[in-house]
Amino acid sequence: MRSALFIGRWLITSTLVGLIAIYLWYASDHVRLLLGFPFPLDYGEGPLLAQIQQLLAKRALWQIYADPAQAPFLVVNYPPLYLVFTSSLAGIIGEPLLAGRIIALFGALASTAALAALIGRRGAWMSLLWLTIPVVREWMPLMRVDLLGVALGLWSVWLAGCERLPAVQRGLLAGLLAVGCLLTKPSLIAGPAAAAAMLSVAWYRSHSQPASTAAKAAITYVTTVGLVGGSIVAGLSWLSNGWFLMHVVAANANRWEASLATDFWRQQLGLRWPLLLTALIGGITIWYSPRRAVLIPALIYLLAGTIEAIGVGKVGAYANYFFEWYAALIWLSGAGWSVQTSSYPGTRPLLSILTVLSLLYYPPLWDANRLRPAGLIEPSPPRFVLGNYGLWADAQREAAVLAALNRTTAALTDELQASGGVIFTDLPGLASGAGLTARIPVFEFRQLLDQGYVDQTTVLYELANGKFPLILLDYLGNWLTPEMIAIIRHRYAQDGALGVIDRYRPIATGVTRSPLHPLIGGGVALVGVQIVPPTTDTYEPGDLVVLNLLWQRTDPAPADDLTVVVQLRTADERLISQYERPLVYGALPPSRWPESSSIDHLQPITLPPALPPGDYLLTVSLHDGHGNTIAAPQPVVRIPVAAQGGMFFTETGYFVPATFMRAWAESGAVERGGWPLTPAVPFAWGWLQCFERICLEWREGIIQMRPLGVELYLAETMRSERCNDNSPATGICADFSIPEEISATLGQVLSGEILRNGWIVQWTEYARLERSPDGTTFSLGRLGDETLRLPPGMRYRWPE
Repeated sequence: MRSALFIGRWLITSTLVGLIAIYLWYASDHVRLLLGFPFPLDYGEGPLLAQIQQLLAKRALWQIYADPAQAPFLVVNYPPLYLVFTSSLAGIIGEPLLAGRIIALFGALASTAALAALIGRRGAWMSLLWLTIPVVREWMPLMRVDLLGVALGLWSVWLAGCERLPAVQRGLLAGLLAVGCLLTKPSLIAGPAAAAAMLSVAWYRSHSQPASTAAKAAITYVTTVGLVGGSIVAGLSWLSNGWFLMHVVAANANRWEASLATDFWRQQLGLRWPLLLTALIGGITIWYSPRRAVLIPALIYLLAGTIEAIGVGKVGAYANYFFEWYAALIWLSGAGWSVQTSSYPGTRPLLSILTVLSLLYYPPLWDANRLRPAGLIEPSPPRFVLGNYGLWADAQREAAVLAALNRTTAALTDELQASGGVIFTDLPGLASGAGLTARIPVFEFRQLLDQGYVDQTTVLYELANGKFPLILLDYLGNWLTPEMIAIIRHRYAQDGALGVIDRYRPIATGVTRSPLHPLIGGGVALVGVQIVPPTTDTYEPGDLVVLNLLWQRTDPAPADDLTVVVQLRTADERLISQYERPLVYGALPPSRWPESSSIDHLQPITLPPALPPGDYLLTVSLHDGHGNTIAAPQPVVRIPVAAQGGMFFTETGYFVPATFMRAWAESGAVERGGWPLTPAVPFAWGWLQCFERICLEWREGIIQMRPLGVELYLAETMRSERCNDNSPATGICADFSIPEEISATLGQVLSGEILRNGWIVQWTEYARLERSPDGTTFSLGRLGDETLRLPPGMRYRWPE
């Protein structure tokens, strides 16, 4: 019997040690990969990097807490301690992003050490469980403030209970660390609360002593937290003219939703419920031990951590809200192990079994098929730590994903730096990683906007006038306002994608000319007309005429519900067709326009495919919200129309101008290029038209295929340099049978053969060759479709 018990305990202990060792390797590999990744990885790193860059540029600390409507357009969610530490380290090593990640890693390791100190020597090993918590492992090498704050709070608790120190020194040091915790992230209240509880319990137990050291320590702690913390907050508020509190308080006052909180709690409890049981058993064990006094600060820490974790229901929150809750569970579990006595011999084996159960499953970090975090698009159930979907597989997947993100982000960074200036993006890290400025940090800006602290008028005006040469979007939605989305969809068009990021550029508009006749009404006036020249000598029937109308406010109280009506008329003004659109797409009413500046209103029109050749007029009028005409139609520009060889494709509903039609035919027509998926779109660099398998670019009078194979292969995580017969892929692999007319359009070979979604594929400069494993079916990848990243059934978003 004893032998069986011994073997059972040995197996449990060995399994526990092995699991912890595997998790520690898993965490260390994550750290290795992230410390070598040169760009911001998630949304939160971007704003922090931008803030550090401003401090390194010699901007005073309080000056970054400024009006977010003014350059450099920062919203600083947190007090300054993490920024001070990171900027100081960055000044030494010269790499602000790496410095921020090192500070976060230090916070994770310091938290582990603090838990070990709080638990005690016998159970200190359980502090390693901290590094197995999924969100701790995920965030420990990221430029995030939280783990530093958790470490400061835990060490504040330890110092509060360190009776070897003189009372005043103990209270002072614990108070300073508590202030540091709150000045890192104010919502991390568990450490300061538990430290206060520990000192209060000691004071209560010594209340019979008139001049007890415990009383001195407690009073010193409270005084330090109040005076030092209050003075710093008051000073920063005064120096920043009150903006400090707006940034730190108002920008974090997000809407709380019970459904979000419930989902997060269900996920955490479903994954780590055994750890909750170990903490319960540990707490009961402590209660019946001589160290009962330890239980009060630990329970206070758990209570405060639970309150913070309930805050995970805030819009935009993440599992980091569970940091202190998890730390409390580990503290109670480890402390229960440490005080184990012979009176309860079965407790430790039970704690070991529950700990093993808590480590058997983990949530994968990355989606198995996309360059996305797991669970973002489709459900991602917890996986067993060993096997085909275990920790080793997830670590390999992470290495492949980060390599792909490195390639695509480097390419985006080159484009950003070439565009220069201020950019618009929903991922601020793309801008700060390139050393540029993001016009708004979209999430924080949206929270302040919804609370009435900021106004979006200036941003909308800049968007409407095509001020941003490049817009990079992860998703046309997210935290962008409906007005921003409306303007982007009308004034900008997608110029393909790199990885998971869509590139939008402003539509080219041509030179400004005066309208043929003046047009005034509703408090606004038409002050200019821009029309994009056709790709041939004249416009063609079925062609897209890109018309931009420049409006200006003429009345202090103009009408806000105006609709622009553009009519196509014959030379003798016979009406042919009519096109209506709300002025500035209904996103920015005239009453909010600048008084002395014009604003663009893009209104492209599609000429009828059967339109006879000749000269035509475009007239413009204004209607009010009831459909009444308040400015009669006036001719603004003449356009010539004649057939040039272009063609309207009923298969997809797009017109291909003559110049693109010839290039498409020379490239192999529908067999090589497929049907058109976009109109011919004018950008500042030239024209773009995408088909199912290719995109054609017209630059400086020359039409060429865009190297879509190069762009899309950057994001490919499955890579190979050899054909299936193990020969080097110096050309098209032998098992592909390529018609000669198609072979000439493929360009340079980029890869060997790869098994991808059940097909054998090989990438080239302009294509992806695909064949079935048995070699009976051959096709070309739909690279034109893939670069547009449109959801199934959705058409190209421009023109709206």
